[in-house]
Amino acid sequence: MAHVNLLPWRQHERLRARNRFLLIMGLTALAAALVIMLVHFVFMEVRYQQQSRNQYLQQHIALLDTQLAEIKRINDQKKSIEQRMALIQSLHEDRNTAVRLVNELATRTPQGLYIVSVEKRGSMLYIDGRSASNNRVAELLRELKRSPLFDQPLLQQVVADEDSSGQFDAFSLSTRIVPAMTPPTAAEVANGN
Repeated sequence: MAHVNLLPWRQHERLRARNRFLLIMGLTALAAALVIMLVHFVFMEVRYQQQSRNQYLQQHIALLDTQLAEIKRINDQKKSIEQRMALIQSLHEDRNTAVRLVNELATRTPQGLYIVSVEKRGSMLYIDGRSASNNRVAELLRELKRSPLFDQPLLQQVVADEDSSGQFDAFSLSTRIVPAMTPPTAAEVANGN
């Protein structure tokens, strides 16, 4: 058999296999680097979009906070105005109350009975007067009980006047003033009260 030297061929084949291996390794490393870069760019884009969404939400939250503060300020102003309106309404009613009370007392007072003094303390009305007879005082109490302005009339005392000719007896009574019915405010109507 002839002697053939296969050593250069094997060495050449080994070198080719080694180059092919290095080429595959290089291409694999390049592909891995490209995949890593692609994943990195995708994550960066997702992160950028999320940051954009967060910034958008923060801007709108700040806008809503501003609007809520404005609404709170308006509600505070509204409450203040409603309180002032209620105070004005109360003062207006109190102003009219004195006139109504005097008119009602004049209408309900029977003949033969004279009112000497009227004093209002809170929701109570204290009346001092003189009467020709106890029947007139009882009639006044009945009239006050029928009145829509007065509630729970109560006779405090009747004193026979011994100093004068004995024609009139002094009396004192008290009654509660019924608060005037006020029409409901717009806020009460809206709240269903």
